[in-house]
Amino acid sequence: MSMHAVVAGWMLGPNAYSGANRRLICLLREAGDWLQPRERITVLHHPEMHAPKRFEHVAWHAVDIPRGPTWRRAIAEQRRLRPLLRQLGATVYDHGFLPTPRVGVPLCLTVHDVRDADGYSRRPKLLARAILRRSLRRAAGVITVSEWTASRLRELAPGCEPTTVPNGVYEREPGQRPRDIPPNGYVLHVGHLEPRKNLEVVIKALAMIDVTRRPELWLIGQDAGEWPKLRALAERLGLQAYVRHLGTISDFVIDAYYEDARLVVIPSRYEGFGLTALEARVQGTRVAVANAGALPEVVDDGALLPVDDAAAWAEAIDAPPQEDLSVIRRRAARAAACSWSQSSRRWLDALRSVSSSRP
Repeated sequence: MSMHAVVAGWMLGPNAYSGANRRLICLLREAGDWLQPRERITVLHHPEMHAPKRFEHVAWHAVDIPRGPTWRRAIAEQRRLRPLLRQLGATVYDHGFLPTPRVGVPLCLTVHDVRDADGYSRRPKLLARAILRRSLRRAAGVITVSEWTASRLRELAPGCEPTTVPNGVYEREPGQRPRDIPPNGYVLHVGHLEPRKNLEVVIKALAMIDVTRRPELWLIGQDAGEWPKLRALAERLGLQAYVRHLGTISDFVIDAYYEDARLVVIPSRYEGFGLTALEARVQGTRVAVANAGALPEVVDDGALLPVDDAAAWAEAIDAPPQEDLSVIRRRAARAAACSWSQSSRRWLDALRSVSSSRP
């Protein structure tokens, strides 16, 4: 039986910056190389989004499902998806949000992390775990992005057997160079500004470094309400000139920021993967991450630091680069081996397996 995979993509859009959206676009971009004869992909997108023309192997279908709030989106999905999937002739439906709707065809659920169920959101933990377990029961297949997330799912929902399809990277030439690089360079963080990112520890670490050697901290990503608090902390420590929020930056430019950074930091208390660590390593840049979540799995032999130890972070930031060029190249090659092409192949294999199952 040929596969027709219908993919939920109404969170996509020109201003929708997130790791989940970047992952979906990258998987779709590479899928054409792995589709078999008579296999199809249709992406359901929000009417406000203009369907990309560069994916010739993907069909795009507008559906008026709101992006939020969650309860409104979930109600719309439950009402509209079942008849639409029947109309399109879907054999498998790929869904990346919670809760999962009843759709009448085999559903494959992608779980990027279980932060709500682990208490890293405003939603009550018990409610989040109930929603997660109910959603997993409705799914014919489950995909995760890291072995760490897969292990958390097995602990939270015994009997769940997820398939791990990790994120990947592209090897690209860096674009336009950053302007006005400070004399002591800059430490870079890429990602949403939110509490679980634990960026306060890096600001406190900067205050421990002598001003003659102190680099700046550059923050790239959307502000999820955390920037005013971070800015206030920097002002209290006399670091207002050393902490900069640059907002969001195009993927065509971001690699140059990675390459010129003195160090890329990921001090998160919780990460389901940690894509920026791979992206930085492809550019040959040192990375320091918190010893938490899936970060040790992604970085393996990198600098793993205690989550809240500002002194340890200060030492890592202040340390001069001492790694041999061969070590840098080996790490870059290992990161580059995590390709989006292979991730897309594994994603399609998982969808084929679910497509052949019963709803």
